Amino acid sequence: MASLRKQRDLPVTIYRVLLYLSRMRNEDSDAKRLVRIERATGIDRKELRNLLKELTEAELLIETDSGKLGRGGHLVVHWDITEAGRMWRSDIGRFIQFGERLGYYPGSFFYLPSDAH
Repeated sequence: MASLRKQRDLPVTIYRVLLYLSRMRNEDSDAKRLVRIERATGIDRKELRNLLKELTEAELLIETDSGKLGRGGHLVVHWDITEAGRMWRSDIGRFIQFGERLGYYPGSFFYLPSDAH
């Protein structure tokens, strides 16, 4: 798994985040916190935090403050995917499938690490 993580590129990283949040859209907000997204997608927390910020600025995600404080005293926030985010997820997914057909991506890149369970 470590070698795949080193090879992962931006489209796959974005796709994994959007796919996870799309799947969790009807779940409670706890499933959409940073630590849960990190575990489900296999993306490093520091990298993930920056990506979530960028996707929020691009209006693909909505960041919501829960009004609660975490164990470290930080605000607990969660993210939800927007309609534009769902459209981009679909488009990026088609791009990755095309890359699989051409042999650029192994099939495992298309799925979340949490799908293996």
